[in-house]
Amino acid sequence: AQAELLVRHATAGRVRAAMALRAARFLRFAESAGITNRLLLTLTSPAEAVMVKKPVDSVTVPGTEGTFTLTNNHSLIVSQLKAGVITVRDGQDSKDYFISDGFLFYNHPADGSGCCKAEISAVELVPTSSLDKDRAAQVLTELLAAPKDTEWDRARAQLGAALVNQVIKAAE
Repeated sequence: AQAELLVRHATAGRVRAAMALRAARFLRFAESAGITNRLLLTLTSPAEAVMVKKPVDSVTVPGTEGTFTLTNNHSLIVSQLKAGVITVRDGQDSKDYFISDGFLFYNHPADGSGCCKAEISAVELVPTSSLDKDRAAQVLTELLAAPKDTEWDRARAQLGAALVNQVIKAAE
């Protein structure tokens, strides 16, 4: 029993040491990179990671309840995102991305850096500069002209048209 207690104590000590080491590594990275009190943005889709913990000033997203902007030290939030434009601002620079839908998770810092984390997980995510407005208009015409004999056909046309209209709007 005493040997088992010593093993548990040693294991707990190793776990605490490993956690402290991880925290120290992150804090050292943040301090060495000069990153303090910034929003760390991660922007991903199944196809790629566009940004991973990139320090930015703000990000504006299309929430299902309306568009909103996050900065460092925002209140905690988890939000479903709808089709629309995500705007990432860093100083004078601004970059826009089209998102079909996804989720946003916002957390306060777990270390002393003061850097909050915003993670956006998207189904589809592309720079708005890559959108083809003419092709989207063509797809919309095809969707609206397609037969709507079944409930599936009507749902497909309605949902497809809503998404393509958002692509056209984002491409402008």
